[in-house]
Amino acid sequence: MLEQMKKTILAHHMLPEGSSVLVGVSGGPDSTALLHALSRIAPTHGWKVAAVHVNHGLRGENSLGDEKYVRTCCEHWQIPCHVEQVGVRQVLAQKGGNKQAVARSLRYAAFLRVARRVGAECLALAHQADDQVETLLMRLIRGTGPAGLAGIPATREWRGLRIVRPLLEVWRSDVEAYCTRYGLTPRLDESNRDPRHTRNRIRHHLLPGLESYNSRVKEVLFQLAHLAADEEKHWASLVEKEARRVITDSGHQWFVVDTRAFLELGVALQRRVIKLILNCLVEDDENETVTLDGVERIRRLAMSSDPSGETALPGGVRAERIYRQLRILKAASAARDEEGEKMAPTWLPIPGEVRYPAGRIRVWTDSRPPFSPTKDRALFDLDQLEAAPVVRPRRPGDRVQPLGMNGTKKVKEALIDAKVPRRLRDGIPLLACGEEVIWVPGVVRSGHAGVTEETRRFLCLEWQWENDAPDQGEP
Repeated sequence: MLEQMKKTILAHHMLPEGSSVLVGVSGGPDSTALLHALSRIAPTHGWKVAAVHVNHGLRGENSLGDEKYVRTCCEHWQIPCHVEQVGVRQVLAQKGGNKQAVARSLRYAAFLRVARRVGAECLALAHQADDQVETLLMRLIRGTGPAGLAGIPATREWRGLRIVRPLLEVWRSDVEAYCTRYGLTPRLDESNRDPRHTRNRIRHHLLPGLESYNSRVKEVLFQLAHLAADEEKHWASLVEKEARRVITDSGHQWFVVDTRAFLELGVALQRRVIKLILNCLVEDDENETVTLDGVERIRRLAMSSDPSGETALPGGVRAERIYRQLRILKAASAARDEEGEKMAPTWLPIPGEVRYPAGRIRVWTDSRPPFSPTKDRALFDLDQLEAAPVVRPRRPGDRVQPLGMNGTKKVKEALIDAKVPRRLRDGIPLLACGEEVIWVPGVVRSGHAGVTEETRRFLCLEWQWENDAPDQGEP
């Protein structure tokens, strides 16, 4: 085991000389063997090794026994030990969800906290070759694309932390032999035999059945994952290049894709670009959002002849089609437009700034026009305003008389004509003078208090979209 682990570390450039390495240790055979092996070879490479154990509080006395065992091992091997307590049951009671998924999320959050606290650059986890095979089968059963066949990555960057898996090319039987050779007595988790968990059924039932067809089926599946990982590395640069071409705008929790440019890509690239975006939005690449079904639902939305539509995915992600734009975003971004209804009317600050969910208005005065008017910039004759302007949310039945028109138009229709997405409309404020709407920022200005050669005081207004302005191109 030790020699294979060394080869894996070297082949994947996992741990540079002098690295500070935090090892996730449950107390089971894999993580105990990993901690022991790394601590043995650490002095040769100048590695600073520490352990982190997460007590999920799910197994009563057994959880306490696991914690005590890890502490004892670390004390005996003179390795710094950090223990984190997480409340899986409390989170499930408050928010619901899948117990294993919640435990995993809390565990990784604990790993990150400790890594940042101790200044570790690398987090070493004990996934081994059998885990790789089981993961591959789980993804095949659940539904995955070619990228999913790559299984668990040997290394990856996550929130500024480098996650490495030195045992990924070591089989479980070799780990157990290592423990026996060095007199290690790791803890055994009885939940690893619970048939309610898919991984356990694969391990104890499906794989033995497949071995009756091919005694080397595990090696074959492991090789498939290895080949798929190499394929993904080859694809990565091309996918990123095409993604940069079709993504027209993005933020922390949203991406805007030009549908015409996107649909010019081959089907394989379309799927990979969507998967890349989803992986940027969700917590990690094993989130249930990033499935072939989710990718295909977004692709169908992009290909639809209907210029508008939307689809919701697990994990609070949704995609919406707005003419030439395909927007893929997290729920936190989608919720911004809900705040518009809660905004109270306020006097326009002169000078000053007013912030709304969809954007902000900058306000100032000048003795001469500082810009030419556009949809996002408006000029009014301050002396011609009969009342102090008010900024307020849109109301049912609001109308505006666009500059140059004799009649009025519903504000709702003006927003639709300007291709403002439905989710943003209530997040746009209106500027009113008395009962008259005189400006819909980013959309239309009325003819009220227009500037002339006689204007001496200009009220200057500039609208800045918060993140994603509507597409002003052709539908």
